[in-house]
Amino acid sequence: MNPTPEHYDAIVIGVGGVGSAATYRLAARGLDVLGLERFDVPHTRGSSHGSTRIVRLTQPEDPSYVPLARAAFEHWRDLEDETGRDLLTITGSVHAAEPDSAFLDSARASLDAHGIDHEELSGTEVRRGPSLH
Repeated sequence: MNPTPEHYDAIVIGVGGVGSAATYRLAARGLDVLGLERFDVPHTRGSSHGSTRIVRLTQPEDPSYVPLARAAFEHWRDLEDETGRDLLTITGSVHAAEPDSAFLDSARASLDAHGIDHEELSGTEVRRGPSLH
């Protein structure tokens, strides 16, 4: 790789969480990539700043995001293998909505379309607490 090429195959603007991942993946494919960041690296001004973030398989916005989320999980595991560090913690999640809401209908359709295990609970069941299966 030429350290100062006259052109780049890709230029990534912003190298926070998403931009640095894009830069990394493009470079891993052999492209000459330039990542530009307005602030010092690291900094506390990015949209993904902080110690926790959520990546979820429940995608009520659009079921086509599910394969992207699954790929993200695989990439996090690959990065863990490369760095020898634990970076991803898988937990469950709770999404609350009125029983007849469009949000719940969309979430259910996305989960069903991708065969994602889930459990639906009523408000009474949630208030009752965990059951012992």
